[in-house]
Amino acid sequence: MIPSILLTIGLNILPLVLFAVPLIFSTIRETAIGKLYMRIVFAISIFYLIYWIIPIIFQFSLEPNRLEVFSGEEGLGISYILVHFTNLIDIFSSYPLIALPFIFLFAPFISLIIVWNKLRQTEGSIKENLKDITYEYNESPFQRIKSELLKTDWDREKEILRLMIVLLPVSLYILQVILKVSGLQNFSLNTAETALGWFLEILFVYLAVFLFSIELIRSSKLAIKGRYFGEKVRSDFFRSLYMVGVPISIISIFLFILEYLDSIDIIFAFFGYFIMASIVFILFLDIFEPISIFILIKIINWWKNKKENVKKVDYKPFLYGMVFAIIPIFGFLGLAYLISLGLLPIVNFDYSLGLFNADPSLSQALQFDLAIIFNTILSPIIPLSISLISLFMLFKIGKKVTLSLFGFMTMVLLISILFQIITAFTGIPLPPLINLMPTEEYWITGRSSIISLFGIDFFTLRTASFTADLTGILWILAIPYIFSRNVFNIIFLGLFIYYITKNFRSKNIVLGEKLVKKVIYTDVDFITYNEYNEIRNQKEDNYIVTEGGNEIEKPREEIKQILEQLQTKDIPLQEIIPEDASEAKRVYITTKYLQDNDIIKIWQPELWYTFERVKKQGLYVIYEDGRGVYDYQFSEDALQDPGIISGMFSAISSFVKETTKSTEVLQTIEHGDITIVIEYGEKIFGALFIKGNQTSEIRAKLREFVDIFEDEYREPLKDWSGDLKPFKNAENLVDQVFTET
Repeated sequence: MIPSILLTIGLNILPLVLFAVPLIFSTIRETAIGKLYMRIVFAISIFYLIYWIIPIIFQFSLEPNRLEVFSGEEGLGISYILVHFTNLIDIFSSYPLIALPFIFLFAPFISLIIVWNKLRQTEGSIKENLKDITYEYNESPFQRIKSELLKTDWDREKEILRLMIVLLPVSLYILQVILKVSGLQNFSLNTAETALGWFLEILFVYLAVFLFSIELIRSSKLAIKGRYFGEKVRSDFFRSLYMVGVPISIISIFLFILEYLDSIDIIFAFFGYFIMASIVFILFLDIFEPISIFILIKIINWWKNKKENVKKVDYKPFLYGMVFAIIPIFGFLGLAYLISLGLLPIVNFDYSLGLFNADPSLSQALQFDLAIIFNTILSPIIPLSISLISLFMLFKIGKKVTLSLFGFMTMVLLISILFQIITAFTGIPLPPLINLMPTEEYWITGRSSIISLFGIDFFTLRTASFTADLTGILWILAIPYIFSRNVFNIIFLGLFIYYITKNFRSKNIVLGEKLVKKVIYTDVDFITYNEYNEIRNQKEDNYIVTEGGNEIEKPREEIKQILEQLQTKDIPLQEIIPEDASEAKRVYITTKYLQDNDIIKIWQPELWYTFERVKKQGLYVIYEDGRGVYDYQFSEDALQDPGIISGMFSAISSFVKETTKSTEVLQTIEHGDITIVIEYGEKIFGALFIKGNQTSEIRAKLREFVDIFEDEYREPLKDWSGDLKPFKNAENLVDQVFTET
């Protein structure tokens, strides 16, 4: 008995241990890639617990299947464990490949509705407020992901997880009501057919979309007239949800238990699945969120500049997208036939043997796992992979990503529908790149089973399934997810793969005395000669040139002049393009050579907005107890006594807290033409006096200064005695942060 118990534990946990082996090495574990791998291992471990361990715990009342071993198959048990674990990872892949892309692509559009509502509530018209909306996007998606992976602070993730847990009982009770309305309330893990598990996954996706759309407003650092509103929207929403959600959740738990008292295993299965899905979601949050932020800002940027964008529409990228769509459509068709010809035994497998109440042999259970793996490879992995490769090539060639993507997806959907119509009416199998017809759905779980390995019995799970055809109201509620999931994953992952490889940089361009235009650029891989000529004839200097990473030996005089200019500043591309057409062609060849060899970089505008130029007066750094730490005057006519300033802030902060009973900190003071912008650190806060309206740009600069100042002088500030000598060189930090570019 003891050997079989040890064998059961050892063999079941062996694949997970092997999967986690790379994390033993600290050189891997401490890198960004290692941190990413650690998250994936942890996510799969949670998934393993829910799909492998919990079903075993709650199936003691069921007699395990004995997976019969025939002659010559004595060693097949270990192979089955490894294949079953591979199938587990295969099922897990539906989260990062299908469910999460849906969440992270759909959420920005919900966020946009929240932004529109905020614009409507703000004083002034929506059109006027839209002009004043700004955002921060200074890091590339890759840089942001890397910094998030290397962080040690998980407070945000914990808060989101707590909120998801609060919503869990409410969602279960909602699900119970839906099941009663649908006539599907009689369910149990013993039954052969249920839509419950499948719809629970869809319900989780919808809840995650809603929650993340709120979080996205905060993460994108959107501001109207210089005031961030995402933090308040998020805190108000979370506070309301806790106040209302907690008591409703407690009531829901009691009602749910009373309704299904005889099916306690279902309650644990629900809780386990929901918590597992929530943990997987927050583990991938930092990885997918930067692209969601970019999508939201891109939509807002288009909204702000839609009149200008309509005038400049070029439909060539749309046509390029339609042409490039031919590659994955017919490439998948050919691959599907070739793979099917080579794996006909798996393709023709009797899927009824994989149902929960079936009693297959070991070889049949193994074949069922292989069939699931094969079908996942055939759809969605192969169509998704060749679609992403085609999209990446398309984006590299065409600069208009949105139009190219729209053309690509239009052609994919049209031909996919055409293939399915031909198959339905003629019987000719034409596998579509995206399946848009209703298909039979399965909820994959596990069934406790006994396997004999060289005469020793051990327990494990075989992969089992419930048919999960959604009917009635469940079907209606599931439509948005079912029919868009395989479209959304191509769109989101295509944008993710493309922009994760791009470098970003920002530049402030002064537009007269009052306005500044902020432009966020992405690097260009190459420019065709036609595009080069279009740039030459443009009225605005849209593209800029900077130094690359390499140097050139003995450059010609004209190249030398360009490189000397780039050492001090970036220059508009138009400045190096001659007006004469024949001369321009020669310069194009030279420019192309320099770009291909990373001697220069060419950047195109991706996002832009204008904000009011303010006049900085004075900067004051104040300790948490009200003592002045450092002050700097930007203009001579703005001299103020630092002691009076620090005392004023202490008095105002205390007065505001006492009179309003607010727990929020003071962030802005306005008096006449003077505005005081305030940002907080751990031990200090910074106050910047400006003339003019505050902007998110100037607030971001102040926050950056506070962070750098606190990091630079962390030791003196830890237990500050009042000595000002350690901060005498802080003027260098002021120049570093507040110098206009």
